[in-house]
Amino acid sequence: MLKCFDAAANPYLLIGAVLATGLAGLEAGHSLPPETVGDPAALDTAERLPASLPAAIDAFEKSAVLREALGPELHEAVLAVRRAEAELFAMFTDADVIEAVRWRY
Repeated sequence: MLKCFDAAANPYLLIGAVLATGLAGLEAGHSLPPETVGDPAALDTAERLPASLPAAIDAFEKSAVLREALGPELHEAVLAVRRAEAELFAMFTDADVIEAVRWRY
């Protein structure tokens, strides 16, 4: 699955990650899943992408494909930045986070 991304994403890392995971899927013989119709938020939790930054960090950390594609140093650097963001915003509501970063990017 590919989650929509925002303008704050590093375009080089984003494109590299999408290409690396796509190529890994092709090499493993995976095919595309069926089209998702309707509200993706209504999907069973096992079919959904991570719903929070900490959950996304966990998924990123466990990805051998992304670790290999980025290299261990860059992979760890991305993890460090995302963990710092999660810690910074842990006590904020979603509205507070939106207000804090809305015009930053």
